[in-house]
Amino acid sequence: MSSLSRRNPGQEFAQPPVSAYILAYGLWFFTFLVGLLVAFAVRDLSQMAMLFTTWDRYVVHLVNQVSVVVLVVLLLILLVVTEAYYRAGVPRRQLWPRFARMLGLLALIIAVTQVARLALEVVAGAVNLISVLILVVALLVYGWGRAMSARGQVATAAPARWLMVRGVVVATLLAGALLITLPIKFPINPYDEGLALVNGMRVLRGDAPFRDYWAIYPPGQSYVLAALFGVIGETVLVERVYDTMVRILLALVLYGIATQALASWRWALAPYFVAATLLAAATFYGYAVFPALLFGFAALLSSFRFLATGAQRWLVGAGLLAGVTSFFRLDLAFYTAAALGVLLILHWLLLTDGGWGARTRQFLFALLATAVPAALLAVLFYSYLGSVASVSLLVENLLVFPATTFRAVRHLPYPALLPDWSILAGDGGIDTRVDRMLGDYLRFYIPLLVYALCGGVLLWRGVRALSGGARVHQTDVMTAALVVMGSGLFVQALSRYDEIHVLPASLVTVILITWLVRQISAARWQQPWIAAPLVVLLLAPVLLYFYSPYSEVNDIVRTYPPQGCFSTLPRAGCVPTLPGQDEIVQILDRQAPSSAPLFAGLLRHDNVFANDVSIYFLAGRPVATRYHELHPGVTTTQAVQEEMVAELAAAQPPWLVFITWGNPNEPNASRFSSGVTVLDDYIHAHYRRELTSGMYELWRRR
Repeated sequence: MSSLSRRNPGQEFAQPPVSAYILAYGLWFFTFLVGLLVAFAVRDLSQMAMLFTTWDRYVVHLVNQVSVVVLVVLLLILLVVTEAYYRAGVPRRQLWPRFARMLGLLALIIAVTQVARLALEVVAGAVNLISVLILVVALLVYGWGRAMSARGQVATAAPARWLMVRGVVVATLLAGALLITLPIKFPINPYDEGLALVNGMRVLRGDAPFRDYWAIYPPGQSYVLAALFGVIGETVLVERVYDTMVRILLALVLYGIATQALASWRWALAPYFVAATLLAAATFYGYAVFPALLFGFAALLSSFRFLATGAQRWLVGAGLLAGVTSFFRLDLAFYTAAALGVLLILHWLLLTDGGWGARTRQFLFALLATAVPAALLAVLFYSYLGSVASVSLLVENLLVFPATTFRAVRHLPYPALLPDWSILAGDGGIDTRVDRMLGDYLRFYIPLLVYALCGGVLLWRGVRALSGGARVHQTDVMTAALVVMGSGLFVQALSRYDEIHVLPASLVTVILITWLVRQISAARWQQPWIAAPLVVLLLAPVLLYFYSPYSEVNDIVRTYPPQGCFSTLPRAGCVPTLPGQDEIVQILDRQAPSSAPLFAGLLRHDNVFANDVSIYFLAGRPVATRYHELHPGVTTTQAVQEEMVAELAAAQPPWLVFITWGNPNEPNASRFSSGVTVLDDYIHAHYRRELTSGMYELWRRR
């Protein structure tokens, strides 16, 4: 008989193994570290509470000193008691339940402490989202501790458990939606958000995309915003509410995808909340990628339902949604189509029964059910655009320019294979320096690593299935489609690699990381030498994809609470504007009629990076030229500047507004002067500087 055998169930080991005692002392040390965190939390709460008292400073000092002594004594008691408690639990096979009880007790203390802290923050009018996060994590740990310590006892009644679980799901979904909503008063983005606002305004006023104003992206977002402005009114807040709703729906669609790919709505909660946090921290409002992602992922989710049910209508829905994706972004529509194609091919090869002839006919029918609706919608939409503008103009702006000039003037270098350790010796706090060194690096390489790992696992399973081994599951095919979709989204970020452009790939990455973790069996997780290294490896994506953006949202909400009003301009909708924007718009309202055209430029136009497009919308005035977006490689050329001068000479705007920021001199062609000064020569000959306000100069026609 093994030396690990027991005399009777629930009684002691005959000879407990040494490894069990090593584990006990490891858990004992971990419990002490958690106790230290609890002590710091209680100490911090007591110091915060002292700020609300009217006690004499000597009394406060005495209370603080006594509290330190009490906490040290309690920590010593915790150290002694838990050592004996865990050691005695080893021969009784009660180590994990005892550890869970102690951890649950400490988590409960932190939860009570955080509730009290939140109450004080509410009184002070400065609620910290980090405090909310700590409270939620403490409650989750407490719930886990109760569940672990209750093993072997009578289970909770099924109806009560069902209600509790459903309550957790609903609460998590609502919390994610609320988190996305909170940063809605982030300051206006004068260029990217300004483009969305002005494009929508110009469409509402009768301008046609490409024909009447220059653009390089499909105008689906412009038509949606124009419709909303026409129904509700032209304010920044209307666009912000629409964008927020799109992000919430996108997060919910990602949750649906995760439930299908992970085959668990519980596991799907983690990637959902992480994705919601990433979307909340992405302050690029009006970004057309978000509705494109919404329809693209909805198409993928519809195809997942086809795998689950076999009903062809889900493929028709996927095709329609993929077609709508092309209204917003052509590249994302292409990646969606590629993911759907891979899903159908793998379904044909690995999941369909019967002979090759019958399987091929099913595949062709499925392909037609998906491709025909998508192609029909795309052809109708772009045929309309081609009839309004010209087909050659569409091809030039939507295909040729992004592949050539845009890459030359907007491309950013990729992170090197090894991080730049010299950044650690730079300026700023250690957390800021670490983020600068590893932030972009990890955002670039973690998705590549995750896609490679998922692809390797799926390839191995596919080869086994084709050779007569274990059958491939539907979730594997779904995951393969996600890998293709994520890879495409990563490719689109390469044209200008930065945090916002790699965000779509990050959304897929968090789902795939959860899928990889789910592939590890429960038995493996019970082995500390496997579980501990995995937990350490997961710290990097948790910090990158959750804690860092969550902290950003916390900072935004504390500075710009959603209930605040930060602008006096009616069209701003209480959204904060740039320094001087309010005053400039108010001067224009007093000095010129609302029908007078306006030109918003820069102090020089031979070397441009970005102009303030948003001021056109805030002023609500006609744009004096078709080039409201000053793009390097376009408005720096001789032909375009001559065209703009002709438009300005014809419109004769009484005022010009110049934002005074300089060129950031990025490592691409945008930092070089074109040497063309036609536009600047005209401006200096016909206008003079009238006044300066904040970041702006106002020039009057001579």
